[in-house]
Amino acid sequence: MLRAFIKKDLLHLLRDKKEVLILLAMPFVLITILGFALGGNASGDITLNAQVAVIDPGNLKAELKQFDEWMQSEGIPDQARVSILEAAEQTSMPELLVDTVMKEELQNLITVTERQDLTATLQNDYYAGVIHFPKSLRFETWKGQFFNQQTTKDLQLYLNEEKGLEASVISDVVENFTDQMRLHTVLTQEAQQSNLAAPEFDAIAEVIGETITVDGKVPVDSFGYFAVGMSTMFALYVVSFVAGYAYYEKATFVYDRILLTNTNPWTYATSKWLSAVLICFLQLCALYGLAAVIYQVIWPDLLAFFTITLFFSFVVGSMAVLITALNYRFETQRISTMFSGFLVSVFAFLGGSFVPWNEVSDTMFTIASFTPNGAALQGYLKILSGGELAGVTDHLFRLAVVSIGLILIAIPIFPKRRLI
Repeated sequence: MLRAFIKKDLLHLLRDKKEVLILLAMPFVLITILGFALGGNASGDITLNAQVAVIDPGNLKAELKQFDEWMQSEGIPDQARVSILEAAEQTSMPELLVDTVMKEELQNLITVTERQDLTATLQNDYYAGVIHFPKSLRFETWKGQFFNQQTTKDLQLYLNEEKGLEASVISDVVENFTDQMRLHTVLTQEAQQSNLAAPEFDAIAEVIGETITVDGKVPVDSFGYFAVGMSTMFALYVVSFVAGYAYYEKATFVYDRILLTNTNPWTYATSKWLSAVLICFLQLCALYGLAAVIYQVIWPDLLAFFTITLFFSFVVGSMAVLITALNYRFETQRISTMFSGFLVSVFAFLGGSFVPWNEVSDTMFTIASFTPNGAALQGYLKILSGGELAGVTDHLFRLAVVSIGLILIAIPIFPKRRLI
């Protein structure tokens, strides 16, 4: 019996070309428009170009000489001085951060300009960030790195608040680099105490870089974001379709004839839940499949993707049963019409389908995580950025709770046989 009911709903959907366009064509058109409008591209390359000014009054050779003279005054043996000077030259902070990281590794994201006057540079709004290396910074850093001396000078970073995204990228790069330098300093001091060779800075940078990737911080481009945002939004239209069609069956006495066959009303309600779950699951797979083929929105963990898609489909099915129950209880289709015409837009806004709340407001981001589409969206983005199934268990739990909660609300509302 359930199979026959589900087959009936699917055939009705296939015959309704308008509904098919709403569920599949419209979200994909919006993904395309918003993706191109906000700078996405099919290759997923990041087109950010942050302007950074660097002020460095020091000189590598001069400070190496200064460091050598200081070690001689401290009575450091010649053989030890030579090896320390070699390591110091390889771990010079300005050269590593500016020349290696920014000018070579991040040349597609950051443009570096060398300036002399700090005051004049800070007054220039053209730069998203200004990095100032105080005089003798290398010398002071080496004393702290190799001899555990108190460092009296630090790198100074000035950010332009008007260039929020570019400034944030620069801040993240500098913060990550300084974390690497601190770790290298600690490991170097431990190695010296154990009479071991100092670790290579590049090896430490590679380990930290791998950790960032594993933690799910691979950037998501605009096509990836809006593929998730539009899909989770238009999945909610499955609710109004299933609930609206269920009321049509009641208005045309199809539901009454079903009851005359001695079918339990909850068997009928269960069929609506299963129909909505199946339609939503197929819709999401179709949309994400098209996004993967055309815009290279690739899911690194398919198991996690299918799991969160299934849990979100459960919520859509539970919503469909609740709206159906309300339509039947109040003898009107206006509730499903209001859901598709108003509530879907509210859920989409709160859930983050149009606005990446994590970049705008922490409060709104938290609120979004408690909406069903917002919880699914945030889980999808974690997976898309390199996360695994274990990283989205909290989102799956919220979706499961919402799905069960909606069903529990629908049970007393759905009319019993004698009330129909």
